[in-house]
Amino acid sequence: MGKAGLELKKEILLALGKTPMIKDGKLYIEPNEWLVPIKNNYPALEAEYQGLEPTETPINKTQTEVSTSVCTRWLPGWDSNPRPIG
Repeated sequence: MGKAGLELKKEILLALGKTPMIKDGKLYIEPNEWLVPIKNNYPALEAEYQGLEPTETPINKTQTEVSTSVCTRWLPGWDSNPRPIG
C-alpha cells in the first residue's frame, strides 16, 4: 500500500477519535465527542432495530406501527421517494 493509502487511513482514523493505540493486536481510540452519544444510546437503538427484524409469523398492524414509529424517529422528513428541496 502506498503512502497515499496510509495517509487516507490515518485521516479517517483521526476523524473518528484521538490517541490511537494498538494493544494486543487490537486498535483502540478515544472517540471524538460527537461519537459518545451514539455509543451511549447504541443498546436502545439496537433493541429497536432488532424489533424490526422479520419473524416467522406474518406482519401484523402492531408491527407495522412500531416500524413506522422507529423509521420516523431515525429519518425524520425522509420518505421512500426523496426529492430535491426547492
